[in-house]
Amino acid sequence: MLLGLTTYVPTYVQEALGTGPLVAGFALAALTIGWPVSASLSGRLYLRIGIRATALLGSLVVVAGAALLLLLDASSSVVQVGATCFVIGLGMGLTAAPTLIAAQSAVSWQQRGVVTGTNMFFRSMGSALGVAAFGAVVNGTLGSASLESADVGPDALTGAVHSVFLATAGVAVLLLVAVLLMPRGDRPAAAQPATTETTAAAG
Repeated sequence: MLLGLTTYVPTYVQEALGTGPLVAGFALAALTIGWPVSASLSGRLYLRIGIRATALLGSLVVVAGAALLLLLDASSSVVQVGATCFVIGLGMGLTAAPTLIAAQSAVSWQQRGVVTGTNMFFRSMGSALGVAAFGAVVNGTLGSASLESADVGPDALTGAVHSVFLATAGVAVLLLVAVLLMPRGDRPAAAQPATTETTAAAG
């Protein structure tokens, strides 16, 4: 979802809405603002309500943001695009950190480095495959128009990017389903004071 938005939102804002690259960058910047804001709060939140509940809340926000993407068209404003990206960023920030911590908490300390590296690897792989898939969606929507002329009209480009937004909404729903499949009982346990036995064992 992240790479799909960062790839096609600036193109949509520039070509379909007729703005400059700087304005398109500001519209996309709302995504990177919402993410760290919610990610900074997710730590306190999952300590209160649990990892699964926090990730579920985040995925619901992502689905809501993806639904707002479907409302964008050639008459939309840059502010509307930025607000939509901001909502998706909020949801991603509430989802990314708790799901990583859930994976780390499922293994012993000796395996957490491997789990973290594997998580990052699959995120990178998903991003690469996502960009390729979204590119195929755009090319398939534009059809012969993209082959006959390098200058695609705003209406055709809006339709192609809307197809990407539809695919993004589908990915958001899959994210929600994946979070719902997470096991319950994931509230982090409070740190227990060291007992005499554990202190002696550590020695």
